[in-house]
Amino acid sequence: MHNRFDQFRLTALGRQLEALIDSPQRYIEYAALSRAEIPAVTAIVHDLQSRFPELAADQTARQFCGAMVGDVMRRHGHELLRPRGRVPGGYFSYGAVWSPTPRRHSFAELLQQLAAMPALVQQRLAALPAAQRKLRPAGTAFCALEHLCHLRDLDNDAFLPRVQAMLQQPQPVLQDVNGSQWAIERDYLAQDYQQAAAGFDRARQALLAVLQDCDAAAQARIGSWEGVRRLTLAELVADMVAHDATHLQEIDELLLALAGEPL
Repeated sequence: MHNRFDQFRLTALGRQLEALIDSPQRYIEYAALSRAEIPAVTAIVHDLQSRFPELAADQTARQFCGAMVGDVMRRHGHELLRPRGRVPGGYFSYGAVWSPTPRRHSFAELLQQLAAMPALVQQRLAALPAAQRKLRPAGTAFCALEHLCHLRDLDNDAFLPRVQAMLQQPQPVLQDVNGSQWAIERDYLAQDYQQAAAGFDRARQALLAVLQDCDAAAQARIGSWEGVRRLTLAELVADMVAHDATHLQEIDELLLALAGEPL
């Protein structure tokens, strides 16, 4: 889930929208639309218009809906085909178009995707002027500097400790983190941009060094996500890849907003 929705998800409206969006029946609709290369969020347009009239004036809530649908699609193994497809119905200007079927990756392929992430981030941000590295237009999650700091800290203080716990303990409880709170508490905006980028690269290398030694037995070890969802180490790694993909989408949105294009 996009970091800017950490708090919104806990509100009454956020919980109501999540209940509408994240259900087995809805996923069937999202998948059917994806096979026709129609943005998956189209499936909820009618219900939003009829049941949530307040969303017409609430950009954050509408963006949350798109992000929540993306969460569901990534969790089911779909990959982003196009970030901006036209949504029928006149409620959303754009919505993400997802792969028509889930795509399952081997553990080795997941590690390759994790390894590619620092370079993909740098490629996207390479042309960003230094004066815009701390800018966060309305409707975006983090500025460029905050993205780099968050990715670095997540590898160091969340991803790697979770992996180590699963390798060393029987069914450890894995805790979520609040990325928005980290940004404030750790004062990301006061940090050095180049050091943050280099720190992310080092943190990702350290994470990969541990994961590359995981054989089939290690990949099958079990952890408990916040005491509710049991998952294997391989599934945890797939979640990391999905989280990376969310950040790449957020960075693309940030660059569009900085260029003056509507989200």
